[in-house]
Amino acid sequence: MPFATNGAPYYKQLVMQIKQQIVQEVLRPGDQLPSIRAMASEMHLNPNTISKAYQILEHQRAVYTVKGRGTFVSESSQIATDSNAVDDLQTRLQSLLTEAQFLGISAQQVQAWVTTAYQKGESRDEYPS
Repeated sequence: MPFATNGAPYYKQLVMQIKQQIVQEVLRPGDQLPSIRAMASEMHLNPNTISKAYQILEHQRAVYTVKGRGTFVSESSQIATDSNAVDDLQTRLQSLLTEAQFLGISAQQVQAWVTTAYQKGESRDEYPS
């Protein structure tokens, strides 16, 4: 999983990558995530970065930890819907839509991108026109 140089902290990028794998069903409920040490080694990151990402995912109930056994993907019905997270998402989406309007991108094009992303369950840099 490569990391972008968009200025977002690595732990946030890791959280999004794991969420993306859950959405794409690469990671399924009950699947075990690598240990913090193994993930840090694999990703060439500080273990504290991995730990922080796992803690955020656990707080959002996307994963759960069994002491001595590891961290596992939760059932989708157990994932918390946090109203603050929804509000934050709406604010970020509005910002992106304003930027799209500023760049002259049509609402239809944005809708096509959103539809494609939802259908594929992934975030991509290129979408069909």
